Amino acid sequence: MTSLNGAAPRNEEIVTKDYEPWLFQTMLDELTNNELGIGFVYSLLELVAKRYGLRDVTVTLVHDTTGVQSFCLGQKNVDPDIMAHHGSLAGLYCDPDVVPENERDAIRTACQLSLSLHLARYSSARDPLTNLANRRSFDSTLETAAARSSRYGWPFTLVLADLNDFKAVNDRVGHARGDDLLRRFGFALRSSVRKGDAAARIGGDEFAVILSNAEGHEVTGFLDRLRSILAAAGNVIEFSVGTASSPRDSVDPAELFRIADARLYAKKGISLE
Repeated sequence: MTSLNGAAPRNEEIVTKDYEPWLFQTMLDELTNNELGIGFVYSLLELVAKRYGLRDVTVTLVHDTTGVQSFCLGQKNVDPDIMAHHGSLAGLYCDPDVVPENERDAIRTACQLSLSLHLARYSSARDPLTNLANRRSFDSTLETAAARSSRYGWPFTLVLADLNDFKAVNDRVGHARGDDLLRRFGFALRSSVRKGDAAARIGGDEFAVILSNAEGHEVTGFLDRLRSILAAAGNVIEFSVGTASSPRDSVDPAELFRIADARLYAKKGISLE
């Protein structure tokens, strides 16, 4: 490639000519297949590595919530020498170092935005006290599970749980102790579910779990795990549960919730009528 006057172009001229067509169009193309998030970060690393024939590429990002985060080509573990050399400096680090500086800056900025949006989505779906899913997120998961159960017959069990006499705890020892109790129960709940299950805090002292591929009898095993984890941590937390299974009881999310709620309160000796 030559410049208009016949001389070989300077590196800046190549960048100016080639920068927008490949980089920004590629980012737009990627957004049609990948939602902004961690997957998008890895996708951009693969694209820049392919374009420049890189042996390796790492992007280091800094976020107020997570601090320094580094992502390496192919989702490999980050080379400790890179971390030691660059420390907490945000940037795109390439081997060989042939990517123009303005392209490195643009890719790092796109990755930073992607990480920020990923964390924002994550935070919006979580309960900040327990780090479990929140009610809105759980309702969406329940609707999806019920739709699959209705269509394919895939069973699951909804488990509702609340802490016994929680209001008395708050009144007697204060809300700070009550919050600590909720955090401890939330941690035990998260540790008790299997991969593919879902756990959430859906209200003050109210929690919910979806046990996937479960028709009801798996609840005993789940509760045994939960109580064992609580006991091992020295947490004396009494709670009550109510369950409903799909498709046996219903395939309607609202009806499943109503049934499980009624069974929970029946165990407490409280009528909902």
